[in-house]
Amino acid sequence: MIAEVSDLVIGPVGGGEPLVDGIGLTIAPGEVVALLGVSGSGKTTLALALLGHLRPGLHLRSGRVRVTGTDPFGPEGRALRGRVVSFLGQDPAAALNPARRLGAQLAEAAGAGRVGELLAAMDLPTDRAFTRRRPHQISGGQAQRVALAIAIAGNPRLLILDEPTSGLDVALAGDLRERLTTYLRDRDCAALVITHDPTLASTMAHRVVHLDAGRLASAPVHPDPPPLTAPTAQALLRVHRLRAGYGRRTVVANVSFEVAAGVCTALTGPSGVGKSTIARCVAGLSTRTGGRVTLDGADLAPAVRHRSIAQRRAVQFVGQDSVGALNPRETALRALLRPLTTLGVPQPEDHAHALLRRVRLPASAAYRLPGALSGGERQRLNLARALAAEPRLLICDEITSALDRGTGHAVLDLLAELRTERDIGVLMVSHDPEAVARSAHHVVDVPSPQNP
Repeated sequence: MIAEVSDLVIGPVGGGEPLVDGIGLTIAPGEVVALLGVSGSGKTTLALALLGHLRPGLHLRSGRVRVTGTDPFGPEGRALRGRVVSFLGQDPAAALNPARRLGAQLAEAAGAGRVGELLAAMDLPTDRAFTRRRPHQISGGQAQRVALAIAIAGNPRLLILDEPTSGLDVALAGDLRERLTTYLRDRDCAALVITHDPTLASTMAHRVVHLDAGRLASAPVHPDPPPLTAPTAQALLRVHRLRAGYGRRTVVANVSFEVAAGVCTALTGPSGVGKSTIARCVAGLSTRTGGRVTLDGADLAPAVRHRSIAQRRAVQFVGQDSVGALNPRETALRALLRPLTTLGVPQPEDHAHALLRRVRLPASAAYRLPGALSGGERQRLNLARALAAEPRLLICDEITSALDRGTGHAVLDLLAELRTERDIGVLMVSHDPEAVARSAHHVVDVPSPQNP
């Protein structure tokens, strides 16, 4: 066996309910096992145990883990990483060094002579202009494929993939599934794939394992989504002929759309066309080079630092990088208390706990650090923090990409409730056609800047 896990129990230091509770799992050479379950069910905790790694605040209570016969928690465990077992997390931006160019990071992992080979394998540009970019200068989908190229650079025998298709449009997700399937077959490489994508599980995996509250479980059944009704309202946000880019490179050209109060408008299109750039320009996190953006008829300054306090509160952004958005040393409760206290909200701690309940986080999450939360839990915490400002416009960039189907639907239904109750406009960036169909009243298909 490539990997063997028996009677594994992992839980918080000092007691509390275990995150992984008595799990047994084997992975044979060349076998692909898909790991499914709701957000927070213990999938990533189990996967990280195969690398001998535990999140802060957790410890191995009992059980046994072996990878090619070696204990990854033992003194020889470090030698396994990168060469025998390799991991790609669900936050690609966190896997890349933001200060270093892409080519340098690939060269460090595989050697300068293989940079072009790895980029071509991921269907990415191989020219010098691309390799000289830094992670913030490429799309989320491109960052995911660069991080994957780094993960396979050492030709591992076991590849652990945490949501490899999240953040990719339908076409690129299908292409990545095919590339991964070919790679695993040609190299007789085993894989553990954490996913919420049933298509990925059914097309790639030889076996599917479901987790529920840290234990093996049968497959869940989800109800059909409720019908979507479109309200009529005045335009809250107007974007007219927006242009943006990096240096001499134009990423967005002449894009126009509106978002009405109480309405969800979705930006769709292939990875790399600038959807996230548009969202960040509206939020004031990226600077536009042309066009006009107004909220309630008033101009929004290109940069958030130049906006009034009222406009900063009115426009809130929830990005797809759930790791980078949070202070790693700040508990979930503290992350919410800061904006609530600044805004002078009465009884801020009670309000913070209410926000956590609204985004379907357990009460125990309030006292955890981001590293002790799952990717889906971190995304919901970011949503709760944005809601603390009582925004008029909520910008959501792939916020359900790391969530299981049921939890993702719960978050989208929550957004629908907020639109109705508080008359909030929502600008949503998504590659998920089901999420768009469920939530969006209007869809803007963003064109390539070469075909505006």
